[in-house]
Amino acid sequence: MRVVMGPVLSLRRAEADRWLVSALVVAARTPAVHPLEVRCRNSHVEDVVEVRAKELWVHGGEAVYRYDLTVPLDAKRASVVEYRFPGDAKSWSFCVPAAGGKPKMAFVSCNGFSSASEIKKVEDKNRLWRRLAALHAESPYHVLIMGGDQVYADQLWEECSAIKRWVETSLEKRRRRGFTREMATQVRRFYFNLYRDRWRQPEVESMMSSVPTVMMWDDHDIFDGWGSYDPEIQTCDVYQGIFDVAREHFAVFQQQIDPRAGEDHPSRLPGGNGFTLAFELGDYAVLALDARSERSQKRVLSRETWESVWSWTESMPVAGEGGPRHLLLVVGVPVLHADFGALERVMGWLPGDQALEDDVRDHWQSPGHRTERLRLVHRLLDLMRTKKIRATIVSGDVHVACLGAIESERSGARGQRSSVINQLTASGIVHPPPPKLLGYLLERLSEEPEPIDRGIAGTMLAFPARRRKFVLERNFLSLEPDERDDRLWANWWVEGDEDGPATKVIGPVPS
Repeated sequence: MRVVMGPVLSLRRAEADRWLVSALVVAARTPAVHPLEVRCRNSHVEDVVEVRAKELWVHGGEAVYRYDLTVPLDAKRASVVEYRFPGDAKSWSFCVPAAGGKPKMAFVSCNGFSSASEIKKVEDKNRLWRRLAALHAESPYHVLIMGGDQVYADQLWEECSAIKRWVETSLEKRRRRGFTREMATQVRRFYFNLYRDRWRQPEVESMMSSVPTVMMWDDHDIFDGWGSYDPEIQTCDVYQGIFDVAREHFAVFQQQIDPRAGEDHPSRLPGGNGFTLAFELGDYAVLALDARSERSQKRVLSRETWESVWSWTESMPVAGEGGPRHLLLVVGVPVLHADFGALERVMGWLPGDQALEDDVRDHWQSPGHRTERLRLVHRLLDLMRTKKIRATIVSGDVHVACLGAIESERSGARGQRSSVINQLTASGIVHPPPPKLLGYLLERLSEEPEPIDRGIAGTMLAFPARRRKFVLERNFLSLEPDERDDRLWANWWVEGDEDGPATKVIGPVPS
């Protein structure tokens, strides 16, 4: 069997005594698909287990295969899982924590370039992937959270000739035109090749084959600004046809499920039309919101999806009574950022075409999303109070590193510590930062705390060990639990900073 991309590991489900992990490969299609040989090494050396492949997708002479691995957790120590194809000298391995242990996690986003001109701004595109691999070699990560833009699909407008011809017609013709068979063939080829080629880069493939991933898409996994366009173009047949193909390939490559069979990810929350995922990893819960499948200018998630999210959180036991102590809410676009809502209102005044308009409308501060954002903030604060759990938002998208805090003075007695939701933004691991002029604008739009509601304010804080709030260098985030207490060490690794990471320590919810 000739493997052309992979393996890519995915965390399927985390249970108290075992993790379900899958490994995905792209290979030349063959009736004799090789199994995987899997060995789990812990305090009790296990026998080699042979795992058969499941076919997820076929494109031309190549197919996507998934191998489902069941990894028992050792009660005493972390386990190393080794896997290989029979008779092959090459092997891979990954690490899972001990039962009840605290997983060490990394967070990355923006693994690519939005345009050819952006590539020229970077001397070594995968430098930070190698830095992450070096950290992993020193002390293994158990989970790699990928928070959006795992691929950049924006070149489809040039590479798909039928789509390019469509773009060059009048707006009225674009609205009326159907998604043709020629378009569908070209778009399917584009997305398949995009994933296969981007993910088989050695630096990227090295980490994806060594750490189980949790992936959630953002706009560039579809194309720039998806969900924030005017309804008349967002709902046209061609845009919807492209989205359907992007969705299929997201399902196959990022969630490792078979869309042909209507398969769901084992950790997908029911309800709604999205892919929102929820995991309980001992003291940590990870909730990755699908903020693209149902997005419009007036909505981020549907009511059904929100109900499913809050039903899941409400079902968790209280921290200290068997429930997790820390919720990591993963959402592509930051909930708290520079006031892009104000920028959006100003842009309506400006003459000419506004190239950033869809990006501005993506943000939670956009007038169309503010009410939904307010409900989210209140629900998180309520969750912290009722479940005694710390809630932290982890986000990407914006190509800068920054730290924010949403602080509420509405609950508790006078003099009691307030409730704080920290937000950690890390972006991007490959995509270069924005121009310094935009950095200056971000600083100016963040000078004052943002009043979210009475007694609730959001503040962009000075970045750790920096005088400014927004760091315009490439970066990724390491999330490292302290084994001695309930603190989480959030370490940003910033390109060009050789002195070590910038660190934010997040403690437990005060009792």
